[in-house]
Amino acid sequence: MIAFLCMVLSAAAFFGSLGLGQLWPLAWLAPLPILWLAFGRARMATVAVSAFASYAIGSSNILEAYAGFLPVTVLIIAICAPAALFTLSVLAARFVAARVNPLAGVLAFATLWTALGYFASFSPDGTAANIAYSQVSEPILIQSATLFGLWSVAFLIAFVPASIALALRRRKVLPAVLGIGLFAFNAAYGAYVLARPVGPIIHAVLIDSDKLGSAAFADDGAVSLAAIDAYDDQALKLSGDHARLVVFPEKLAVIEPPWRAQAEARFASTAKTLNATLIAGFDNRDGGRRENIAWVFPPDGGTPKIYSKRHMVPGLESAFTPGDAPLTLPNRIGIEICKDMDFNRMLRKDSREHADVMAVPAWDFDADADLHGNMAVMRDVENGFAMARAARDGLLTLSDAQGRILALRRTSKDGFTTLVGDLPRGTNAGNTVYDRIGDAFAWLCVAASAILLLLGFLPRK
Repeated sequence: MIAFLCMVLSAAAFFGSLGLGQLWPLAWLAPLPILWLAFGRARMATVAVSAFASYAIGSSNILEAYAGFLPVTVLIIAICAPAALFTLSVLAARFVAARVNPLAGVLAFATLWTALGYFASFSPDGTAANIAYSQVSEPILIQSATLFGLWSVAFLIAFVPASIALALRRRKVLPAVLGIGLFAFNAAYGAYVLARPVGPIIHAVLIDSDKLGSAAFADDGAVSLAAIDAYDDQALKLSGDHARLVVFPEKLAVIEPPWRAQAEARFASTAKTLNATLIAGFDNRDGGRRENIAWVFPPDGGTPKIYSKRHMVPGLESAFTPGDAPLTLPNRIGIEICKDMDFNRMLRKDSREHADVMAVPAWDFDADADLHGNMAVMRDVENGFAMARAARDGLLTLSDAQGRILALRRTSKDGFTTLVGDLPRGTNAGNTVYDRIGDAFAWLCVAASAILLLLGFLPRK
């Protein structure tokens, strides 16, 4: 009965904080009941089943967004794989606490969960399932990502509840003091970073119409040009706002050779009229080849550049040929498309080009708007750039290099949604500690986990 109660409490907290859950404080509490159970005398099988069930139930909230869109096998893996990693980490903590030292068990849980999350980031979904994203709505708690990436945030979310669980189980104060002290230190560092001055301003405009979403699938020149005209007219209405950056969503329409020149001429003219960098996403089709591209029109109306999306959505974008190179403009505006932002290693490499504003055409699944937006915001903090993200069926977002949301609007199927705002450029773009040392902290967690587990297997005195 106690094990069932622990499972229910953890599952409820995970459900409210993981995936589509947005209650960030629950992430710090969710592992606690299961770890309290693990540090006691419950059977290993009981602990394993309780841990797996709690995390799987918690992460099942993603079904609201993706059921019916993604293949069933993809959904099963998305729910069960992270649950298995959590279970392994809990069992390792129990093993090390019993064989080495109780406090070593706390550290083993935090380091192994972080390490397994790092290895999981090599999957086709990148870091999408990482619990660190649960904290993005509280920028003060994620500034350590400038030092060690999202791995330090994931480590903290593991270490703090593990230390409190051990303190409650053993009725000792020291573990809780260590955990709460680390939480307070992290918050203090966050407050220090958030107090730094911001960079120079770029005036940005984000535009989307979910009502025109069908143009993304219509292999028809008239339909595509009609959608382009509609976006074009909407942008020109804002000419008095003196925007220097205009971003439209991913796959605004289909582009094929017969109407490519017309589409290019219209947006090039608008970019020149506005004297702004204009970025629009398209499904680019040429013969048997398809690319998910961002067409980038310079302020002088000259020849546009093209960025091709490099990471596709598993099960949905298999027909597209991935791109193979980043794109940063001379005005230090970088380009990514939607799911690209889930891959921290790639963005860290891209940051070497020192883009201080990242323009991101995107397309979300409506219910996952906050979740997927949070993943992109974490890249701001890690790499020191601001972001202008225009997501169909999602959010229009302007966020600064510290992950603060400066302006936000949800898109609508009733017509156009427009967001206009001032965006401070990043002052440390491509030059954060994380940019320089990469995933060193994640590898430190890998090494620490291995050492602690090895110590557990050594003969005891």
